[in-house]
Amino acid sequence: MPINAGWGELLVGAYHQRVTGCEVVSYNNRSDEPGNQMEADVVAIDNDRENGNQDVYVCEVVTHLDGGLYSGTPDEDGWWMEHSNTSSYHHSLETLWRKFKDDHAYIEEAFPKANSYSFQFWAPVVTGWDRGGALIDGLGRLSEEFEKETGEELEIIVNAEYASRMEDLRQKADGDTSDYGSPAFRFLQILENLKPADE
Repeated sequence: MPINAGWGELLVGAYHQRVTGCEVVSYNNRSDEPGNQMEADVVAIDNDRENGNQDVYVCEVVTHLDGGLYSGTPDEDGWWMEHSNTSSYHHSLETLWRKFKDDHAYIEEAFPKANSYSFQFWAPVVTGWDRGGALIDGLGRLSEEFEKETGEELEIIVNAEYASRMEDLRQKADGDTSDYGSPAFRFLQILENLKPADE
C-alpha cells in the first residue's frame, strides 16, 4: 500500500490508473526544495508511447463525508473572504488556493517537458452542491482565479461528478480479476465480482 495515502487518494489514483490510463501514480509528493512544505496528494502520469506526449494530472483530495472541507481560520484576506461569513469556508478556499499554486510551481519544475498539466480537486461530498451556496460558489471562483493566475484549468470533481467517475471505476472493476497493484481498485474488484450465494 502506498505510504501515507488515504483511501480517498487511493481511489483517485486508481481512477487515473484504470480509467485515464496513467501508468505511473504517486501519492503525497513533496518538493525536494529545502523549506518547501508543499505536498500534492496524487500525481498521475500518462505517457503516450505512440506520439511521445506526456500528460500530468495533479490532484488534491478531501474525503470528509460530512460535507466540510478544512476547518480553521484564514491566515490572510483574499478573494476567498467574499464567499460567505463562515471562517471555515474562507480557510478551505484559502488552503486550496495555496495548495494548487504550490502544486503548479512544483509540477512545472518537476515535469518541465510535459505536454499538458491537468489540475483537479476531488471531494465526494461538499455542502450545498445541489442547491448552490457560498462554498460551492467559492470553488467556482477558485477555478477562475487559478486559471487567471496560471493559464491552466482547475477541474472541480465533487458530489455527482465524483460519484459518476467512481461509477466508471466500478464498471472497470466488474469482471476484471487482474492485479494492478492498486489497493483501492482491488477492493472494488472484490465487491464488484462477488457472486450470489446460490451460484
